[in-house]
Amino acid sequence: MTFYSPPGSFARSVIAHGVLIIFLLAAGGWLVFDFWRERERTVAEVSRLAMHKSQLVGALFGDTFIAADYVLRDMADHVELALARKTSLADLTPLLEKKLVSVPALTDLVLLDEHCKFVAVGGYKSFLGTRSRQRFCSASSHESGQNLHIQYMPAEKSANGKPVVLISRSIATRQGRMQAAAMAVIELDFAQRWIEAFAVDAYNVQTILDTEGVVIARNPPMLDDLGKLTLAPPGQPAFEQIGSAATFTARSPLDNRERIFGLSRLENFPFIAIVGYDMARSLEEWQQRAWQFALGYAALTFLSLGLLRAYLRTVAQSRTLHTLATTDVLTGIANRRYLFERGEQELARAIRYDKPLSVLMIDIDLFKKINDRWGHPSGDQVIRNIANLMLGILRGVDTCGRLGGEEFIAILPETEAQGAATLAERLRQAVEASELARADDGQVIRHTVSIGVAARLPGDMTFETILRRADLALYRAKESGRNQVVAG
Repeated sequence: MTFYSPPGSFARSVIAHGVLIIFLLAAGGWLVFDFWRERERTVAEVSRLAMHKSQLVGALFGDTFIAADYVLRDMADHVELALARKTSLADLTPLLEKKLVSVPALTDLVLLDEHCKFVAVGGYKSFLGTRSRQRFCSASSHESGQNLHIQYMPAEKSANGKPVVLISRSIATRQGRMQAAAMAVIELDFAQRWIEAFAVDAYNVQTILDTEGVVIARNPPMLDDLGKLTLAPPGQPAFEQIGSAATFTARSPLDNRERIFGLSRLENFPFIAIVGYDMARSLEEWQQRAWQFALGYAALTFLSLGLLRAYLRTVAQSRTLHTLATTDVLTGIANRRYLFERGEQELARAIRYDKPLSVLMIDIDLFKKINDRWGHPSGDQVIRNIANLMLGILRGVDTCGRLGGEEFIAILPETEAQGAATLAERLRQAVEASELARADDGQVIRHTVSIGVAARLPGDMTFETILRRADLALYRAKESGRNQVVAG
């Protein structure tokens, strides 16, 4: 790209500083964009970490319930056997006591009859004869066979006066009538002690909720919130929408700190494990690097302003003038003025050393129709495509340029007419096969060129003489149907 430099030192200074400011703004914008992307990558990494940590916490917490359910399955099998033999469920009390100590998390292990009354207790014997308040006890119908039930029970409804989690397996007939149930009791204090065993950095949180949003355990502890409905942070997905795991970012309503949360649903159990990483702490290193780069960028900007100002004053004018004098703005290849200068130089050298010299005159076929159909931006694409193909096919010693509009010239030193025609045919075929020029909708813009070839004759004393013969040959190529090479 070339720039026009108005005459006078003031105008040159304005252009130089404008270019520098644009560059610095672009570099600053790129840095901001790159650091923003790094911030997003950091948040994404922490989100994955939070999700994986929540899955780990959920899996470890679920192990307790898996162990409890394993014991319940065994007890339910014994209950079904006792029902089949019509023996008393109270006879299973010794087995309950033995099973109770096998899982440290269990507070009690009990059996319920068809009326949901405690008929066998492994721990607190005072519960015998009382009726359980679980939801399935008040159901009018039950699914046949064994069914798993998990329920949080607040202190005011719990038989031992403490908040507990009840895991039960009910047994029902094919008619939907409940026959008995085995129930494991886990006090909420156990879940709190268990979760407090995990090390948690400042402002990070780990929480166990049931699927109704009741806080089962929290680290760091907030004992006043245990057993109560928690306030969901804005943006938290509904529990019923969570598959196995999910992540979100929100500001906690408890302490107003923004956190990156990972949620994991326990498989087969109505509990949600939540791990939250404090956003500010997670981005500390990123913020530090951002400040370092910002200060470095500011220092570089001031230094560049001083150095580039002096440098641009020296070279901007000569560079701009040279570019304007030799280069076509649209294609980046030689312009008309440079082509004629170069042509005269090559002709003089060919005459001096009695060397051949050939010229190609190239014109895009039906270029106006291309502009009319696809628009001028697409026409510019076609022109640039021709220029790029010429650069790829011509030799390093050759000179190619745009004469103007849709016309191009190639100057081929030390090349006979036959060799020039062969090279021109290669170029014509390459253009015809090219699919690089495309419209806005992606459709390939097919285009062809006609090429006139002229070689230096003994009497040629000016470059324009050769160029006129190439132009006449190009005219004959156009008149003969286009998309062909004609030698003059």
